[in-house]
Amino acid sequence: MSHSADERGAELRQLFFESAQELLQSLNEEALKLEKHPGEVESMRSIRRAVHTLKGDAAACGFRELSELAHELEDALALDAASSHTALAEMAFIAADTFGAMLSAYRNKKSLPAAETLRKMIGELAGNPESGGRRKRETQGRIAAAVGWTEYEKLATENAFDQGKRVYQITAQIDPQCLMPIAARQLMLNALGTVGEVLGARPEAISPGTGKRLAFLLATEKSAEDVTARCQIPTVIAQVKVSPVKNGLKPGKRAAAARGAEEKIAAPPQPPAAEAVAPVSTAEDEGAAKAQPGIAPADNILRVDAERIDNVLNLVGELIIGKSMLQQALHELGRRYPKEAMRGRFADAMAFQARVLNDLQRSVMKIRMVPVEQLFRRFPRMVRDVARQCGREVDLVISGQDTDLDKSILDAIAEPLTHLVRNAVSHGIEEAGERRRRGKPARGTLRLNAYHQGNQVIVEVSDDGSGIDAQRVKAKALEQRLLAPEEASRMSEAEVLEFIFRPGFSTAEEITEVSGRGVGLDIVQSVLHRLKGTVEIDTRSGQGTTFRLKLPLTLAIIKALLFRVEQRLYAIPLNTVAEIARAKESDLHQVDNYEVLQMRNQVLPLVRLGRSAATRDEHARGKIFVLVIAIGERRLGLIVDALEGEEELVIKALDDQTVVTDLVSGASILGDGRVVLILNIAAITERYARSRPSESGGVASGLLLSQGERTRNSEGRTEAPQ
Repeated sequence: MSHSADERGAELRQLFFESAQELLQSLNEEALKLEKHPGEVESMRSIRRAVHTLKGDAAACGFRELSELAHELEDALALDAASSHTALAEMAFIAADTFGAMLSAYRNKKSLPAAETLRKMIGELAGNPESGGRRKRETQGRIAAAVGWTEYEKLATENAFDQGKRVYQITAQIDPQCLMPIAARQLMLNALGTVGEVLGARPEAISPGTGKRLAFLLATEKSAEDVTARCQIPTVIAQVKVSPVKNGLKPGKRAAAARGAEEKIAAPPQPPAAEAVAPVSTAEDEGAAKAQPGIAPADNILRVDAERIDNVLNLVGELIIGKSMLQQALHELGRRYPKEAMRGRFADAMAFQARVLNDLQRSVMKIRMVPVEQLFRRFPRMVRDVARQCGREVDLVISGQDTDLDKSILDAIAEPLTHLVRNAVSHGIEEAGERRRRGKPARGTLRLNAYHQGNQVIVEVSDDGSGIDAQRVKAKALEQRLLAPEEASRMSEAEVLEFIFRPGFSTAEEITEVSGRGVGLDIVQSVLHRLKGTVEIDTRSGQGTTFRLKLPLTLAIIKALLFRVEQRLYAIPLNTVAEIARAKESDLHQVDNYEVLQMRNQVLPLVRLGRSAATRDEHARGKIFVLVIAIGERRLGLIVDALEGEEELVIKALDDQTVVTDLVSGASILGDGRVVLILNIAAITERYARSRPSESGGVASGLLLSQGERTRNSEGRTEAPQ
């Protein structure tokens, strides 16, 4: 039993941590509104509601320090402080930070941080304790409800007293943000049933049209504190009042009470009107109701663990592999028996199955999709804080927040996007005085935007600052010996800007709390490579910079182009291929030991995925295919021997024991059972950019077959994939 209770407690705490983050986010958002519009009364109400809910939820989970601090803040916010809304906004920011630090300490089981700054502000705000006490008493008075209990319930109360039990009247207010108000009554009944016997409940049934107040009559041997703790249901119950019932109901004579009880049993009375249980709602309650006009009923919402969705998507992937096998078998059947009458019926059945499977795949993927707004909403507070630290004036403009993105990808880009936003404020946007001298508005503008483009999602971080000076970046790269002088003269601006993604690289003249250490942008590129995405830079001197993140819609299933290199099968994402060219070995040229191909008056650098032409036999030196890959502003040609066609591939992750190279990002199984390796185009491009040309031409005499770039077989020997 104790183990079960521990499990329930752990589950409750986990739910609290999740809901608390939403409350802190709401606290930040409302504080930002209050800071911009000091007279916004609704923002004040929302802040008080968030703090109150956090207080009750923390108490239910046993986090006493957090609950007490939130209680002190709630009392201070209840004061009439309309003349100091700016101070209230600043206090809300500090409260959000303090509560967040305490939640982190609770989650990681560490010592709690000091909260003296917040307590000091609370003390300064609560300068009139009499007014605060009056507001608190009024709030408690709103919770209490005049409940008319029946004679039968009064008799049951007398019997409980005769048995030596305590009787409490419990009034509860359902959380305005609760997504399951209809289930709240049953949840309360279940909770109270664990500590005593419920003698009465109002209303006897609840529907969407009834009020948000509940009342119960409980007989128990527990104390009022134990009952209160049991009634604290996070995100469901906002306020609870437990009042002891005196042993003086005096229903008249026992016989009369018994007759009333018999009448009650014979003909159960109608439940009292909603007004008998819930008092007239206040303006604050009405504001809470208006704040959630479109919340779906609780029975339309399911909380599903992400792992379960991933399992379903994995099964869909297996079905796609099965579809490829059936299509392969159907093709073999048509080749061997071209006049078979059943072949047409099989083809029709396969086409129908393919359509249903495609619909199933899209439906499961939509379940994994979440709006980018979940990530964007954290940045207004961050921009405000960084701008203040750097002495900037910045407006944040967000658009495209309804764009859907895979949840796993959304979580992965949170840190890269954070670094880009901080850099835009600290490095990109100038100080107000400098902006005026350049003829710009004193306040800079930072834009976050997201939109779909083909089978990709584009996330942009744009500023109207000074832009990135490519010459300064080049000079810094030469200073740090990341670039040789002879190479610097041949590099384009896009290639030079790639250096800002190098670890430890920074053009800042001094190190501050915000920037200058060269840590951050290297994380952006490494995460994008891992996600099979790319990052582009579009900058103009004096006008601003845009970082453009290109991300796949999902990491599970991709459209791929299959090709062969030295009789081995590989694949690359189809969306990275700009075009396919046919050429001869004699069309290739050497420029500083690099192989290049001239296409439409442009020079295309080439990468050999196999051995160089000098080491191959005469038969293999004929015509070749060149896959033109577009990675941001850079174009690169991959030399391959033959094309195998397009396929829809289900990506299977490979561990470090199977593949010992970053040039392979995964594998897949074809319909005929063959295994194909999926190449990491971003890693190949980066390897090309950083490697020195070999004397025999190409890069390291073939990327995939160089030493240490081979796959391991089951016996531990290294070999190239077949």
